[in-house]
Parts: sequence; C-alpha cells; structure tokens
Amino acid sequence: MKKIGCFFGTFDPIHNGHLKLIDFFVNETDIDEVWIIISPLNPFKSKSLTTKEDRFKMAEVSLINKKNIRISKIEFLMTKPNYTINTLNELSTKNPENNFVLLIGEDNLNRFNEWKNHKDILKSYMLYVYPRRTDFSIPKEFKNNPNIKLFNAPLIKNSSTQIRKNLEENIDVSNLIHPKAYKYIKENKIYIL
Repeated sequence: MKKIGCFFGTFDPIHNGHLKLIDFFVNETDIDEVWIIISPLNPFKSKSLTTKEDRFKMAEVSLINKKNIRISKIEFLMTKPNYTINTLNELSTKNPENNFVLLIGEDNLNRFNEWKNHKDILKSYMLYVYPRRTDFSIPKEFKNNPNIKLFNAPLIKNSSTQIRKNLEENIDVSNLIHPKAYKYIKENKIYIL
C-alpha cells in the first residue's frame, strides 16, 4: 500500500515554495508520492484570478520530470464547493490500494476546526503539518491527536498572493517560480494588467 500525500491548494500560481515542500515530503518523509490537488475554488477564498486549466498547466510545467508527483483534476469534476473531506473520501473510494495523508500548513491547522467535517477527517486520515512561521506550534485542541504529525519542513516565505501582486506591478518574480511556469505566465499574459 502506497502512502500518498495530498497537497491541496488553488496554486494561483504554484511557486518555488510549493515545490520545496513537495520535494521535502517525497524525499524526507515516509510518503511515497505527493498528489497535487488543484482546487477550482477554496471555500475560504472568494475567488480565484485564473482559470483552473491555467493553474493546472502552470503546475504541470513546473513539475515536469519530477518523480513520485502527480497533479490531480479530481476536484474539477466534483460538486462545488470543494470540501477536503469529500475529496479525500472520493480519492479513497477510487484508489483503495492507497493510504491518503493530508499535507497542510500550520496556519490551516490553526483554523482546522472551521473545516467541514474536520473531526471525520481526523478520524480517517493522518495530517502531516509543515511550518508557516518560526514559532511553529500546534493548537491545544489538537495537541495530543495521534493522527497529527509535525514536520520540520522548509519554511516558505513567498506566497502566491505576493507573486500575483508583483506580476501586476511588473516586478520580476522569475526567481520565485519555475522558469517554465514564468514563461507560461508571460506568454499567456496571466496576472499581467
């Protein structure tokens, strides 16, 4: 049975911080593969700036030649809004030979009790949590949960929001995203006003 890390996000756009986390979980933990789950629209976000197809393509070109990584369109076909519990259950039903693990940032763990059916997620799935700041800690209510595991993954400082803002303001972000994703953004005039 393979252990699959599910890395959910809008990836608007995917950036080098995401890529470092993916590499960390594939190479430094007991995860066999990471599946990137591109969410058409996060229930906590009001909108996405780009099409799901463009975000999929940017992820695809950024992850070309990477082993043990897949990009999934599963949420493209599911009823909206996309809730993590529904997607994890769908993945488990379609792939019973795999053991799915949810990869989340500690900022999301701090809001995890707001997630739809968060207790069901914790009953059925492990959470592998990575830091988003240096004073990384686990909320009290989740402190002794055996299904939550903390990892000393790379601390990611850049964000998709800042990258979009920089692109809109014509500030160079070529050092923050994969060269092929940067080329795709430029050629398709994504985020550029």
